[in-house]
Amino acid sequence: MTFTPKPSELVSKPIPGKSTLGLTQQLKIADAALPGAVTKSIYFPGKPEDALQIRMKLPQESSDYGDSNVYLDQYSGEVLRVDNALKMRLGDRVLNSFVPLHYGTFGGLPTRILYVFIGLAPLILFLTAFLMYWYRHWTKRPTKNNIYTTSN
Repeated sequence: MTFTPKPSELVSKPIPGKSTLGLTQQLKIADAALPGAVTKSIYFPGKPEDALQIRMKLPQESSDYGDSNVYLDQYSGEVLRVDNALKMRLGDRVLNSFVPLHYGTFGGLPTRILYVFIGLAPLILFLTAFLMYWYRHWTKRPTKNNIYTTSN
């Protein structure tokens, strides 16, 4: 919808007889690709041809976990792509704007508290409906020994 071109598929090229680079080497390469950024998480590849993704946070980013990513070839250490959160494409900015809305973090602590109450609302409604049903159905039933009479 934003006419943002889809990024190319990232593929590691397995080298026969060679294992993947060590994690410390790959982290050094990622730090050089985004200087000043802090590593927040690492997504290890599931297949030999998948790229290693390292999520980083630049000091100017507002999100807690950062939206910058460095993708590396796990065998040669070549930088396949750098996603700088400060220079994101429009499509990525639109998609990333939904995360704070989903978790309620867009307004700080007050919106988080509001989201807890909104999350508990169905449970509270269910419990009150059950109590109302139980009270109406079981507490006012006449028994054999208890016959309601009206007196003038």
